Amino acid sequence: MRILFIYLLPFLLPLTAYLAWAWYRATYVKEHDGKAPEIEKGPWPALLLIGALLAFGVMAATALMRGADSDATYTPPRYEDGRVTPGRLEEK
Repeated sequence: MRILFIYLLPFLLPLTAYLAWAWYRATYVKEHDGKAPEIEKGPWPALLLIGALLAFGVMAATALMRGADSDATYTPPRYEDGRVTPGRLEEK
């Protein structure tokens, strides 16, 4: 099950979406005398730019609000006394 979710699904999902779009577009063009679907005439450059800016903003916010100083020491998780102690950053 882990292999399915970690390796196969991320690989197959975009491929399946692309193949579904290609099939839909070919069917649409054939039925409408060679005219492309209306969705292809939309504001895609603006939507892609907005999506990239939002993704960058989320990454920047995550980097600024999490973590520790650069001189902090990382202690990895370990097993002690029958329990797993989570990893942590220790300030110097």
